[in-house]
Amino acid sequence: RENSNLDYGGGNTFSYCPMTPLKNKINNISLTSNESSIMSRVPFLPSVDEIKTGGSLGLTFHDRAYTTSTVYWLDGYITGVQNGNASYLNYYFTATQMASATPSNMSVVDFDTRATIPNSDGLLWRDCKNASIPFGNTGGLRPFATVDQSKIMFAANISYTDGNWHEYKVDTANFNANNEANPNQLRIQSSLTASLQDIQRNSHSTQRVEKNSTVTLSVNANTGSNTKISVIVYDSTGTDIKYYRMLSSTTGGVNDYTLDLTSIPTGSYQIAVINEEYDSSSNLPVESSPISNLMPLEIVDPLSNLSFTPRTNLTYDSNVNVGDTLGTISSQNGAGTITYTIIEDPSYPNEYQNLTLASDGKTVIVDGNPLNAGTYHFKIQAQDENNDPNPALTINASITVKQSRTTIAFDDPNQIKKSIIDAMIDWSETATAIPNGNDVKITYAKVSGDISLINIDPNTGAIRYTGVNAYGKVTIKATADDDPTSGHDNYIASDATKEIVIYREVDGSVTPHANSSDANIPTFTASDTNIKINGVIGKIVGSMGTPDQVTSGGTTYTYGINNSGDGSFFTVNSSTGEIKTNANLGVGSYNITVTVSDKWSTKDIPVTINVGMAPAEDLKFYENSTSNTVINTKAVNFTDTNVNVFATVKGS
Repeated sequence: RENSNLDYGGGNTFSYCPMTPLKNKINNISLTSNESSIMSRVPFLPSVDEIKTGGSLGLTFHDRAYTTSTVYWLDGYITGVQNGNASYLNYYFTATQMASATPSNMSVVDFDTRATIPNSDGLLWRDCKNASIPFGNTGGLRPFATVDQSKIMFAANISYTDGNWHEYKVDTANFNANNEANPNQLRIQSSLTASLQDIQRNSHSTQRVEKNSTVTLSVNANTGSNTKISVIVYDSTGTDIKYYRMLSSTTGGVNDYTLDLTSIPTGSYQIAVINEEYDSSSNLPVESSPISNLMPLEIVDPLSNLSFTPRTNLTYDSNVNVGDTLGTISSQNGAGTITYTIIEDPSYPNEYQNLTLASDGKTVIVDGNPLNAGTYHFKIQAQDENNDPNPALTINASITVKQSRTTIAFDDPNQIKKSIIDAMIDWSETATAIPNGNDVKITYAKVSGDISLINIDPNTGAIRYTGVNAYGKVTIKATADDDPTSGHDNYIASDATKEIVIYREVDGSVTPHANSSDANIPTFTASDTNIKINGVIGKIVGSMGTPDQVTSGGTTYTYGINNSGDGSFFTVNSSTGEIKTNANLGVGSYNITVTVSDKWSTKDIPVTINVGMAPAEDLKFYENSTSNTVINTKAVNFTDTNVNVFATVKGS
């Protein structure tokens, strides 16, 4: 019947197209053993039910049309209604798939199921004889085949086998003539094996590496015909393939394969390997192992921004003792845990020796011995857990330990006043410093004034007078600083000063009043007015002593009297030194102590004041006992009675 004509009325006939020759042609397709092993259906001419939308092959219009200009033959028949003539439903016609650019212009019906096939499917019946029918009697032959998906291990574009990284893509758009240049080559499961044992960087098993680095893959695989180990890079979930790269030829057993990760962006991935045959001259499927187990690998930015932040205000003997923090190291990126190391700066030998890292691995602390004041230079190196970079990232670093301040004060900070006589006995002026440890030394020195007056021991503060009866003043200083034998400069020196005055003692004398009968000892008689209240006894006169300013200028003398002895009977003018009585004195001796002072010393002067009897007068007559008029005669009347005169020695 394939060659019979069908008259559908009015003398119109169509020729059925023969299917058997087409099928026989497809049956001539030969398959390799690899291809045959994965076929669930060998190449066949698809039927209408298989290829239509919703058919068993599940193809879209563009998948089955394939090119824009070719009509393909199908296995099976369709019928239809034309110009309202239902009789067409009783006729069967050869089925074709229209070109992708030419949708059907009529509705057709599956001859067997009588199911309507819409115009959008592009399925049309075909006349093999009548060339006036659209597309004439020509058509393409497109064999179909189905494979067992479980036997397909992998597929990759044949251009991916150049040994470079390729962003893995499967073109799921229209499979058409434009894609025939680089088909996906199937990898078929065989006896080949591949197991990913380890991922290493610098002989260190790792799950993280720096961007653009190289890792070593430890793979256990067997060999076959021209087999290669290839790497498949999945996303972090191990679901989608992101990159593919063919490596070197497979070596049997457990061996290392170098993988350069250059151009793979940072991110988290899962890595697998596949052991596959390689034939650059063929696009046919090849044997391969199953895709290996997955191992995680994170690609990170290289270690960078290594820095050291020193602690501020590091001060000797305060916060630089063993265990104290000196600063913190930081960096960015890198693979996993970053290891920091403190090493010597060759320009500053041994300055790093008392520095170490705390248990956190990034805090620099004091180790061994406390740090002395000064600047310590060192280098810091950093590598990630894979010992990258190599050589290590290195920076120069330093810390500065400030000097500690000292304080010092003389044990007796007051001005020292010594007479020349007292100064002739050696004495010491000592001071106390804070801190007062063995590394702090106090030294003494003369710094100004009449420095020839004394010598001072620089270590003990012992003083010896050397002035040879000279007076004056000298300033001494005590200084607290590093003990020079320590070899360090840990302290900011401090000092204290004090003044020593060596004075000449004051002297003085008492000059009796002019009425005194003795030029040296105040001596008066009972009749002298000097011994009456406010009578002047004499005057104290100061001499010698030391000027008010010690080294120059005048000397101010001050006078006084002690209350001891008979002092209460007298007063002394403090400015003039005049001695006066404070009562009427009787005959006798009076012992007092007066004083003369300058600014620096006082001298006691004992004074004896003598009061003697007045000299006797001649016996004389007076009018009466109270009269002071001396009479030689006295006139009386002869009649007077009881007339008297008074005879006496005045002042006796």
